[in-house]
Amino acid sequence: MLEIRGGFRVLRQQSESADNRSNTAGQNGAIVNQAVHPSSAGERDGAETPATKTTRRAKKHWLDYATAFLTLAAAGGAITAAVFTGWQATTADQGLRDSNRAYVHSTNFRFVHYGAKNENGRTQWSVSPLIENTGSTGTRGMLMNTIISSAGEPDFASLEKAGFSPALILPKSDMTGAVFSMDGRGLDLLRGGGLIAMGIIKYADIFGDLHLVEFCHRAQFGPIDWEGVPAGQPLRIRGIACETHNCEDNECGPDWQARATAVASRRPERSDMRREAGIVAGAAAQR
Repeated sequence: MLEIRGGFRVLRQQSESADNRSNTAGQNGAIVNQAVHPSSAGERDGAETPATKTTRRAKKHWLDYATAFLTLAAAGGAITAAVFTGWQATTADQGLRDSNRAYVHSTNFRFVHYGAKNENGRTQWSVSPLIENTGSTGTRGMLMNTIISSAGEPDFASLEKAGFSPALILPKSDMTGAVFSMDGRGLDLLRGGGLIAMGIIKYADIFGDLHLVEFCHRAQFGPIDWEGVPAGQPLRIRGIACETHNCEDNECGPDWQARATAVASRRPERSDMRREAGIVAGAAAQR
């Protein structure tokens, strides 16, 4: 805008623009100055307020807790894995023992004759409890005491105090115990359960573990042609179990291990006598 003052033309608009620029420059200077000098309230970059410190400290505590929890979880997982591995090893070892050990038991009788006649001309039969090993390996240090009788009730107290004989049963084989001899006519009188067999067997398996077996059963059978059966052909007669004394290991009572050890301590000193599959071997057999 032009204005005449004292004969001169003055550009008022430019002057005002200069004033405006001066004011703007002043304001910009204030802003720059404000940017260079942050407020004293502590809100400049890189500085922490008490509230910020508290928040960061809380976050650090939670991080420590999380790290500790994960560490404990990892340790617990490692312990669980170790326990599970040990359990697997124990189970595998027990499975190996169970599948490869000897299993001795008796539930049957063996009736057999060899053509011999008594004074009455009747065929004389031999009756014995049949003792079997159904396991995959033979017995070790086996001792047994068996009785077969036509009268009375089982007397295991006296049986256990009597002498035990050494024996051996190979895997998947059998042997006979005590022998009872009678002709067919007499056996017919006992076929309703009057013939009883009982025994105690102690042995160790291939792993050295001791085992104790008790058996008691009665012979029960139907009519048999005693004179018509070929000589040397055995008859397998199923036994009827007694009410008690049919057990193995811990089934025989809490003291079964002590009993098995006591029986083993009474093992005969002679080592040249052995019964294997029902045959007497050693010096006695040679005589």
